[in-house]
Amino acid sequence: MQSIINCYGTDRKNIGDSLSSPLNYFELPGAKIEKLDIRLPVKAEELEGKHIILGGGGLLFPRFLPEIATIINARKRKKLIAWGIGQQIYVRKKGKLFPREITDEAINSFDYSYLENFDLVVIRDFGILGYDWLPCASCMHKSFDKKREIKHEFVVFSHKKFLLNIENFPRLTNECNDMEKVLDFLGSGETVLTSSYHGVYWATLLGRKVLAFPFSSKFYTLKHKPNMYPVELWLRKKKSFIDRLNFRYKNKFYFPSTHSWQSLLKDSQSYPESLEECRHKNQLYYSKVMEFMEL
Repeated sequence: MQSIINCYGTDRKNIGDSLSSPLNYFELPGAKIEKLDIRLPVKAEELEGKHIILGGGGLLFPRFLPEIATIINARKRKKLIAWGIGQQIYVRKKGKLFPREITDEAINSFDYSYLENFDLVVIRDFGILGYDWLPCASCMHKSFDKKREIKHEFVVFSHKKFLLNIENFPRLTNECNDMEKVLDFLGSGETVLTSSYHGVYWATLLGRKVLAFPFSSKFYTLKHKPNMYPVELWLRKKKSFIDRLNFRYKNKFYFPSTHSWQSLLKDSQSYPESLEECRHKNQLYYSKVMEFMEL
């Protein structure tokens, strides 16, 4: 029996991270599967004699590079496979975050060079020269098969750390860990206003129009592009007295002004074919992985 480790990065309070691992959806018959959270220290000895699948979310991020280096350099490991991982670029200055400085040049010049040491590679970033595109495996979740009725003109789905101050519409954040509930919420809107990468992705798969409020480069690497609000900066949210007293506060940002967002909706479009396309790409890659590892 072959041993396979799925290395992933999961924030248990971010539903997108927790559902992005491909081995949540694909079986590898005859293999013993282990999961390894890349947010924890990775020990080289745990990898010896095992195939490794690095998959699930924006793992091409400086925070994870030491662990990825450990994986690459592990002695006696077997095949190393990348499954739909992607880049993240942030520009921070004195408590502010500047998506406007995440240029096309920066995105296209991102250093993917350490992927040269992988045996099989696809990335979720679309249009990057030299790499095939594979969208997040969460498109395989069975809840996408449910038909949903539009009940609202707009719904607001915020990333838990990047909060949208758009009032008077139904609201939810990606701290909700119930996929059925999240998709019901996204599907209830004709247009989804969101600062969450997976909010954009999942709403698109549901055939909804999307207006995205980006905070990193990953929003700009989607194949099925949403309308983008021209965000100039995100401001660090100040700690409340209760947060300071209870030591509960973590970095959060908010966008101080969302005026005129309605004017951007005239060019919004949906991508009704996106779910089938994304699932088909993942199914093809699954077959390729099975063949590659001779399972």
